[in-house]
Amino acid sequence: MAMARKTQILGEMVTEIQARLPLKSIARFKSVCKTWKSTLESAYFRRLFLSLHQNSSSSWSLMSSGAVELIGFHGCETWGLPKSPASFIPPSFKRYYLGDFDHVSSSCGFVLIADSTDDGGDCYVGNPVSQEWVKIPALEGDSTVFDLVTRLDEGGVVVGFKVMRLASVKATNNYLSATLSFSVYSSETGIWTSKIIHCPHQITNLFSITLNGTIYFTCLSVPGVMASHDFYSESDQFRVVQLPDHSDPVNAFKRALVTSSGSVLYVRVLPQKEETFFKIWRLNNGSGDDDQSWQILWEIGLPVIGDCAPLAMHPFDVATVYLWSQQDHHLVSCNLRTRKITVLMDADNDGRIASLTSLFVSRTWISCGIEDHHRQIGTIEFQSGYSRSCSHVGWNRCLVLPKLR
Repeated sequence: MAMARKTQILGEMVTEIQARLPLKSIARFKSVCKTWKSTLESAYFRRLFLSLHQNSSSSWSLMSSGAVELIGFHGCETWGLPKSPASFIPPSFKRYYLGDFDHVSSSCGFVLIADSTDDGGDCYVGNPVSQEWVKIPALEGDSTVFDLVTRLDEGGVVVGFKVMRLASVKATNNYLSATLSFSVYSSETGIWTSKIIHCPHQITNLFSITLNGTIYFTCLSVPGVMASHDFYSESDQFRVVQLPDHSDPVNAFKRALVTSSGSVLYVRVLPQKEETFFKIWRLNNGSGDDDQSWQILWEIGLPVIGDCAPLAMHPFDVATVYLWSQQDHHLVSCNLRTRKITVLMDADNDGRIASLTSLFVSRTWISCGIEDHHRQIGTIEFQSGYSRSCSHVGWNRCLVLPKLR
């Protein structure tokens, strides 16, 4: 009896020590023995880790199309990574290597990668840091890999994910509205289901962002609104929300719908003669459909001269905006709090910034193991007239969730 108690105490001490280590080290411990693997994947261990690392920073990467990293941060205690998250994407998944795979989407540390050469080709979901990847089985019929969403529990731990393949976008009601047909794979059920979603307006461009299981479309036939849908809901309708200051002339400013610190943000940049004026709003979690759904966070002018388009926000700091200078071809960081402006990259000296399309963030969460969220997975064919970019109004994808709570 005394020996059993000593063994229990020793096990608790080992667990306490492991919970204080970086996630990279914890991932390696899972292969030591079945007991450790079971402990490290338990809900208790996740809660313990979260409580010990709630004030820690996270690792993240700002990426262009394919798997090209533009900015990477990895100097945090939580992950303990020697390099940025995007660097852990296997070479076989990077364009122009063993295949032609593109980074399609990222959510809460999971990455969706698809074969860009074939609409019906392979795609994978995985954690680049733990190197756990799952091949997504092909789905019969014409469709293309579209997006990835995740669901979190109250502690911020991933409990499941969904992969969406878009089969069609059809105009309805004399081209005033639209119907989108998806095939949705759920890691929790392990099966594919069909979902048809109705939008009261035409979706003129299929570029989107995702956060907390919800997808947002911003280019609609009616100006000044966006449409959203929660893929974890039973609804078959898009929610339409008015954008703030939507009465202003659209051509007067550049705008972007992005994510930061666990919220959806709307960024407007208005170049003026001697400064550039920034306005940033946060979308509230309420169900209102008017301008009161938004909260103003920033309204400030900075001495940024030239035609700049917002690309993304810092994933954990709503005061830092990343801009693309269309005049000087620079990637610029603006800290609205300190009013500090930094040129990060120059197109003349760095070929990586040929195109800026998405933000991949490796969030600080503990994976139960990719197989534990998966029971098999996998594609989007766009009808003529639809595309996934929305450069004419400066939209760019920002995929991120907040750091540990």
